[in-house]
This record gives sequence, structure tokens and C-alpha cells, in this order.
Amino acid sequence: MARLVRLLIPLLLLAVPATSLAQTAVERGSIVEDRAARKLVQAGDARLEVGENEKALEIWESVIERYPRSPIRFEAHLRLADHLLKENREYDKARVHYEAAALEANPDDELRAYAFLNTGTCYYEAGRYGNCFKIMRQVIENFPASPQVNEAYYYIGLGHFKQGHYSRAIEALEKVGTALSDQDAKIEKVEAGKRLYIKIDDKDFAILEPGEQIKVVCKTKSGDQEIVMCDPIGRHAKMTLGSIVTQLGNSEPGNGTLEVRGGDLITVTYLDAHTAEKTFNARRLKEVLVVGNGIARITDGSYQHDLQAAVLGKPLHLQVSDADHDTSDGVDHLDATLHVFQRKTPDEIDEEVAERVANGELEEAPEGGTLKDQIDPLKLVRSLPIHLRESSESGVFRLALPLQAGSGVPNALHAEPGQMIRIVYLDKRHLGEGALTRTAEAKVIEGNLGEMRVTRTEISDEVLQLKTELRTASALTQVGNHYKEFGLDDTATLKYGEALIVCEGLLDRARRIRGKLLEETYVQLWRIYFAMDELNLALAMSRRLQAEFPTSAFVDEAMLQQAHVERKRENFPRAISLYSSITKLPNSDLRGEGQFYVGECYEEMALKATAEQATRLFEKSFLAYQAVYENFPESGRIGDAVAKMAAFYYQKEDYARAVDVFENVLSDYPDANFLDVILFNYGRCLYKLNRKSEARRRFDQLINDYPESEIAPEAKKIVDALKKAAPATP
Repeated sequence: MARLVRLLIPLLLLAVPATSLAQTAVERGSIVEDRAARKLVQAGDARLEVGENEKALEIWESVIERYPRSPIRFEAHLRLADHLLKENREYDKARVHYEAAALEANPDDELRAYAFLNTGTCYYEAGRYGNCFKIMRQVIENFPASPQVNEAYYYIGLGHFKQGHYSRAIEALEKVGTALSDQDAKIEKVEAGKRLYIKIDDKDFAILEPGEQIKVVCKTKSGDQEIVMCDPIGRHAKMTLGSIVTQLGNSEPGNGTLEVRGGDLITVTYLDAHTAEKTFNARRLKEVLVVGNGIARITDGSYQHDLQAAVLGKPLHLQVSDADHDTSDGVDHLDATLHVFQRKTPDEIDEEVAERVANGELEEAPEGGTLKDQIDPLKLVRSLPIHLRESSESGVFRLALPLQAGSGVPNALHAEPGQMIRIVYLDKRHLGEGALTRTAEAKVIEGNLGEMRVTRTEISDEVLQLKTELRTASALTQVGNHYKEFGLDDTATLKYGEALIVCEGLLDRARRIRGKLLEETYVQLWRIYFAMDELNLALAMSRRLQAEFPTSAFVDEAMLQQAHVERKRENFPRAISLYSSITKLPNSDLRGEGQFYVGECYEEMALKATAEQATRLFEKSFLAYQAVYENFPESGRIGDAVAKMAAFYYQKEDYARAVDVFENVLSDYPDANFLDVILFNYGRCLYKLNRKSEARRRFDQLINDYPESEIAPEAKKIVDALKKAAPATP
């Protein structure tokens, strides 16, 4: 119960205003404007195809500036945003365009959901998890039928994982699902080898008993059959969720894994106990098509690394991955095509321009470009149909083919230095619609690529090995942390020891290379030392990083680590000073974290102080949490801070104010920590206000939603007492 006392909860009257990307009406332009805008968008696409990225961005921006009334602006915003997000990783700039796209009038809810979702993705990539959660919740609420809901839950889960909130991460990730409803009979798709998520929407679920599940049968055309038990989401649920892993391979019914083949069809069914037509146990069915997303590659001899160049006289190693063609227990095959291209001469390009203009095939030149920009600079020299054979890996097809100059070698691909080889595979079935062309390219060169790579490989291999060892140390540390969470301290200590051996073993080699690798080694070492309670060593390592790399991106994390050490030593004034210093760093993503920890320090000090001192310290704690809300709205800690503030009202016995706050926490911050404690204190406040039936509902919600909580038994006792005290129903 000490945890209850320590939890100071939110001033929910100050509930953070959710970012709203409401759709607004935009005046339409003329047909002429729309056509002109469309041509510009396509011109930008063409520039992007030939690698002129900056020019493409300029053209798309001109669409937005020149045609403010055209609905084509929407496409321009999305193209700009997608490129800025995925290629340039300029998250703030990309977010501006996604937000603008979300505001554009557009009848296509799917595209609007996409714009919303990627607004949240930009926040996630920028480490602004609080903002990310809000936007993703809007996607879930505003577009419940959209497949983007899956990704929204996915990013909510990842955000919690990044913050170390593992239980909430798992809770969100488990909600990713494929809708199963009689109102939507279209065939869904699942990628072979990925998890199949099942979501059933039925108002009848609101009357399910606590712990009751819905049985769903998954049956493949190839012969497998598995049972998936779907769990209701929350109290008075209208939806259940469940999932099962799919895997390419021979059917083994009842093993908990859904074995599938390429092009397989999964039939998913459940019995609807009560229908609108007043029938019982109606069979609801959804068909899910198993597909593979094709990937074409030109690789090295081990098929591990993609090559940008192919050496004459050496074998050309080709690979296509596509589960669609794994249709039998034996070795399957797949067809593709090899093309050899050669760059056109300037005279050839001029001749093609003249010919196509004469035939009316070329229109006006794109903005800021020439007619030549519309000509493919490569011409096809020859094509070779190829037949790839399935490897030991299911759904992976390979071929090794000699690459020779001239034309005298049979069963070889013939090419000349400077030419381009392109493998082309037509992916007829995938997660999207229509057929897609999957390609990979390599330039033909002379020489011995193996000898060229010797020196480079020696250098890169050492760096790669060190990075691998560093990842191993990090993984061992995380495993140790998980053991520690479950109270298995001895096992955790062993894992920390293994991590330390790995990390200390690479330290001298990292010092020789220096740079970011050495920074990351210092960071991993202090994390291990801190986990092992070797506080002096942790402190020394963080200070070493500051001294050797004063401009490092990890400096704020080093300061945070030093503050954690001082807090663990109960040197609270020093810890508060360090946490406060972090809040003043202009470009740090940890400023909100620092402010939140200031509040926790004052809270811990209050618990150790006399009554009068405790009151003053609790008030300082409250003000620190309030500052997170007021000054750092992008922080992932804002929900927790507001929840902490709410507890303050509870302890002040201002139950009416506390109830308002609790309600806002549950509505506006569904991803806050301590929701079990919040529900408990919410119920107690309602009881104090003589709203006993409502209090009981909150205690019931705690018991059902958080059965593993340490305070669930206490809530059960209160519910039992309320049941006994309730007047008998006449």
C-alpha cells in the first residue's frame, strides 16, 4: 500500500488539449488547375525516378504554392512528407506536410487515415512519444474500420517499449488485429510467416463474464487447423482480439502454429451467439489470403549482402524471395527475367525526343526541366528468361549464372563493362493491389571484386564485430533487467556479469577506433554498472563520456545517469540539481524526463520527512509534475505527471476535484502508468462521495483489467464488502 501513498495524481482540470487534425472544407479549383497540378506532380515523380530528389521536392512544393484550391495538393503533401520521412528522416518537416494532408478535404478516408497515422509516426521517430500516443489514439477513434488502426496500436506499443513500459507495450501490441465481421466480407491478406491478428466486433461481448473468451477456428486450404481464443478488450467490451503465428511448412493441426503454403486460403470462423435477426449461434466467416511480398536481389556468393557491381568472369548470384511460390512439400520454382541495359548517347536521346514530339507522344516540358528529362536514359540490349530453384529456405529462390563478355559462352549472361544488369520479377500477389515489378540492379565492371574488397573488409569487419558484441552486451543487460523485474536477482546478476565481460572485452578495441562506437561502449558500460549497483563505476563512466566527447548526443543521457546515481544514494539535492540541468538543455529529448524525476525526488523526500516538512515537499512535487504538463507537452511522461498530480488532490481529501481529474486521466491519458492505482484511488474517492455503485464499477474494472496487480486483491475485498452492504433487491 506504500505505492498508493506515493502516487500523487493529476490535476485533470488541466487536461492536455489533444491535437486535433479535424477535416476542413477547402475550396476547389478548376479542372484546368487540377490538370496542371497533376502534370507537375507527375513531373516530380519523374525527377525522383532518375535520382533528382531535390528537384522533385521543389516541383511538389510548387504544386502546393501555385494551386492552393486544387485537391491535388493532397497528393503533393503526401509525396513530400513520405520522402522527408522515409528518405531524409526530417521528421518535423515531414510532420508539417502530413498534418496539412490530414486537413485537406478528401473523400478517401483511407488516405486521410494514412496522413494521420504518419503524423504520429513522425512524433514517434522524433522521440516525442506523448504526442505520438495522442495522434495514434485519434486514428483508432476516427478510423476504426481502417487497416491503419493496426499500425496505430503498433506504434503505441513501440513507444511504451522505448520507455521501458513493457506491460503496456505488450497490451497495445496485442491489439493489432484483422477485423472479423459480417459487415465486411472482402478477402483480407496476411503475409506468410507473419502473425495473423483477429479482431471481432460484436455488441454481445458486453455481457461476457470476466475471463470468458471467444473461440475462433482458423483452417487452411492446405490442411492445417488451429484454435485461437480471443480475449475481450476492457470492461463491457464490444470487441475481442487474438492472434496466431503463421509459418511456411507442412500442416501440423493443433500445434499452435498455422502452417501455410503460398497462395493458401485461411478460413476464419466464430459462432455469433445472438444476431440482430434474433437467431442463435450463427456462423460468421472471413477468408484470409496468404501472400508473399516479393524481393529481388543481386547478391554475393553467400547470398547475405546485396551487390552494387557485378564482375565479368564471376558468377552472378540472383535471389527472389516470395512465399507465393512455395506451393508444395518439394522444391518449387519461380520465373524471372534478366535485362542488360546500356546508357544512350546524347545523339540517341536527341533523336528519340524528335521522334516522340513528331508522334505527339511528348507534351510540354515539366516545370524547370526539358523534354529530354522525359526520356529513359537507358536502352535495352538483351533479355534472358531465368528459372530460379527453391533453396533450403522455404519461399527463397536462387540461381547462380556465369557473367561473361562477348557471346561465346553458352548458358551465361553476356554483358560489357559499364552496362547495367537488372533482374525483374513480376509480383502478382502481395499485400497491396495489382501486380508489382520487383527489381534489383548492378553495374558491370572488370577486375577482381574479391581482391578489391580485402582491405575494406578487414576494417569494416572489425567495426561490425565490435557492434555485434555491443548488441550482445545490450541484449544480456535487458534480459538481466527482465529477471530483476520478476524478483530473480541471482539470475539477473549472472546476466549482468556476462554483459560486463563482453563489454569490457571490447573497450580497448573501441578506444582504437574511437568515434561513436566508443561513446556507445561507455553508455552500455554505465548501464551495466548501474544495474549491478556499482554506482561509483557508473558515475565514473558517464563522466568519462562527458569529458572525452563533450558534444556527444549522449551527454544528456550521461547527466541523467549521474542524477539516477545520486538519487539511488539518496543524495536528493544533488540529484534534483542534475535533473534540473537536463531541463535547460535546448535540444534534448530528455527534458521532460528530467522534470518528471525532479517531482519523484521531492516525493521520495516527503515520505522520509516530518509532517510539516512532508507537506511542503509534496507541494514541490506537485509543482514539478505540473511543470511537465505546462513546459514539456511533447514528453512521454506527461500522462504519468498528470496522474501523479491527481493523487495530490486525493491526499488533500478534495474528492470532488480528484474525481474530475481521475476521469480526465482515464479519458485523455489511456497510456499513463499506474492505471491500476488510479482506478483504486478513483474508486475510493467515489466511495467517499457516497457514489458507491460507481465506486464498485471502478474496483471491478481494476480487477478485470489488471488481475496481476498487487492491489487487485485489496480491490476484491472492497467489492465483496460493497456487495454485502448493498440492500437486497425486492
